[in-house]
Amino acid sequence: MYLKENILLALSGLRANKMRALLTMLGIIIGISSVITITTIGNAVSRSVSDLFADLGANSIQIYVQSKPDEYGNINWGRGFEEEDLIQDEMIDQYLEMFGSQVDCWAVSQSVGSADALNGNNSAKGNVTGVNANALGIQNINIIAGRDLNEQEVDGDKWVIVLSDRFVRDLFPRLTPQQAIGQEVKLRLAQGTYTFMVVGVYKYEVSGFAATMTGDTSTTIFIPLGVSDTILQDGSTDTSEWMKGYYQVQIRANSTVTDSQLFAQQTEDFFNKRFYRSNPYYQISAQSMDSMIGSMTSMMSTIQTAISVIAAISLLVGGIGVMNIMLVSVTERTREIGTRKALGAKNSAIRIQFIVESMIICMIGGIIGVLLGTTVGLLGSALLKVPGTPSVPAILIAVGFSMAIGIFFGYYPANKAAKLDPIEALRYE
Repeated sequence: MYLKENILLALSGLRANKMRALLTMLGIIIGISSVITITTIGNAVSRSVSDLFADLGANSIQIYVQSKPDEYGNINWGRGFEEEDLIQDEMIDQYLEMFGSQVDCWAVSQSVGSADALNGNNSAKGNVTGVNANALGIQNINIIAGRDLNEQEVDGDKWVIVLSDRFVRDLFPRLTPQQAIGQEVKLRLAQGTYTFMVVGVYKYEVSGFAATMTGDTSTTIFIPLGVSDTILQDGSTDTSEWMKGYYQVQIRANSTVTDSQLFAQQTEDFFNKRFYRSNPYYQISAQSMDSMIGSMTSMMSTIQTAISVIAAISLLVGGIGVMNIMLVSVTERTREIGTRKALGAKNSAIRIQFIVESMIICMIGGIIGVLLGTTVGLLGSALLKVPGTPSVPAILIAVGFSMAIGIFFGYYPANKAAKLDPIEALRYE
């Protein structure tokens, strides 16, 4: 029989036993759809996380204080931070003296706490952060009205503030971001209530994945670093408990730096050899954003692959179901096989007939699985608010794998049918 006739015969058999065919395909459908769904959502989340890190600056370097193990590899978890463990302004000044030609800008931040912003009867919640001059540019924060905090305001400890446009809508519903410049805002913090003047408004942007993870409940309020120091000291009952310094510094390298990871290592060595050599408890670690993005992407890819492999196990279960139903089919059609062999059909023709039928079952199941997986994957990406598109290679591999399962698990029943003795087959009741 020709291939076309085998295909038509297989389709005719499926139409005659629709429910049995659907149940046979179920394992294939579930396995394929699971793999497609996982790869679609996984790719979307990986892209969203990478974009989130890239927004911080692909050529930026994070410098932070971390615990130092002793000679036996143990860490003293009982000792907290002291002022001598933190990164000080003098350290940054010396670093910029040596590497300033390679640094485009730098930023330090200091969390003050959550605040209620008040303007008459209007209010909004936000997290207050003290920053140095021109620090927002390193985080790719887009100022849409007014300006960033400048050196005069930071050095002079001016009570000025930079808000998001979302904040402006809540506090000044009748004003545009440009009209909000110069307006006064009261911040009610745990330390007290303080009055600030708006000098800048930035565009509030957050990825869908980040909004899903954080709940998207508040935006950041930026104030001068010296003012944040003053507020924190106001809230400290014992000034000796208040420590000056930074746990983390962010640096953006300029175009002269071609290898950000090497520059991060040079930065780490500079701080540790010059300032932390004699500190037995803490050291500096520097990591480029490129390496962080690479590590995160690799981790997400590994997790995605592992889950896909687990989901693909159902394909093997589906393949066993296909083999089982094909054995039943051989038993039901024993007399038909005997008649064909008596009329001169070769063993290879019988074998191909049943292999084609097995492949058709798996291929149809694979197509249904791809459509279902694509739909669920796009729906899941939409619920997570991250853009996701099905992976074409994953679709091709899934369909190809399903057809391979059809051949692998269909061969044994087909071979059994081909080896039937025609006389015994004709006598079968």
